[in-house]
Amino acid sequence: MKKEILDNNENKVAVIDENQVKQFQSLYYLIKGKRDTDIKLFTEYKQFSYDDIIELNDKIYRKLNLHELVTDIVNVTVGLDNKEIKSFGNWIEFKNTDWNISQTTKYITIEWDFNLILPNQTHKIPQTHNLRIRIGNSLKPSEMIQVVFQGGDEFELDEAQSQMSCKIDFINSQICNELKTVVSEWYDSLPKNSEDHKLIKFILKHDVKLQNFIILSFLTASIVFVNYLFISFIDSDFTILPKDKDHRLFFFLTSSIAIFFIFYESGKLLADRMRRKQIGNLRRNPMFDFTKGDRNKFKEVAKDNKKYLWRLFYTILIGISINGISALIGIIIEYFSN
Repeated sequence: MKKEILDNNENKVAVIDENQVKQFQSLYYLIKGKRDTDIKLFTEYKQFSYDDIIELNDKIYRKLNLHELVTDIVNVTVGLDNKEIKSFGNWIEFKNTDWNISQTTKYITIEWDFNLILPNQTHKIPQTHNLRIRIGNSLKPSEMIQVVFQGGDEFELDEAQSQMSCKIDFINSQICNELKTVVSEWYDSLPKNSEDHKLIKFILKHDVKLQNFIILSFLTASIVFVNYLFISFIDSDFTILPKDKDHRLFFFLTSSIAIFFIFYESGKLLADRMRRKQIGNLRRNPMFDFTKGDRNKFKEVAKDNKKYLWRLFYTILIGISINGISALIGIIIEYFSN
């Protein structure tokens, strides 16, 4: 359909084809249309298996197929612990790969790049969107510092620290919200990455309280010991003690300070060793159940955690029994002093 354009004197200036105008508008929108970005970070400890990744891709495409999908590309990158990175240019290659390998998984990145036409679009031209999921926080502290000094944006640093990130570059906010909902619901349905033993969650949450408990046990033991020592000092016939009771009391008080200090430092030393050698070595299960190496890692973590739990139990037992040992030593001293 053609339309005549007239000037102020109603003289014909030009004839424009409206179809060509619409085509030009669509092309201009495709070239100049700026995509916005929406990032959602996930910080809960979850477990990710091979079947979970397949399920996510199926959910994404079920949502995309509700619209007019023109083109789509899926790229998958899997980072392994031996500094090996496997990159796949399409989904079929990824699915056909044998994952019964000895390496463990560090991170997985999946990127969907697609063009689609939504029903309510003004310009019937494909809109380009991009969805990127990164699972796993593989950055070491030194690498984190490098990101900061390279001038990375704040969201890039947060993304690197999170357990999983979802980044959507979009033109149409409707499809962005739909995809973000799909990813969030999929993530919420994943099993939590629980510790191998139920006690580990409690221990990791209350590690400071456990350290204070050890120190407090040694302090109460020192009080028990000092009480028995007081009786021995006052009524004892030891020749090395002053004859005058006032002098004995002064000698007892000064000795008590040293005893309290020794017991406190001993408890602090044991608590610090417990934090470093036992609680500090307790580990969560691996977040990935993807390769055969990941499954072997589960067994290794379970074995190590069991060992450190027993050592922790013995340390706490020492903290409790030190009171009885102090009382026993005090009774022996009192017995010989009489």
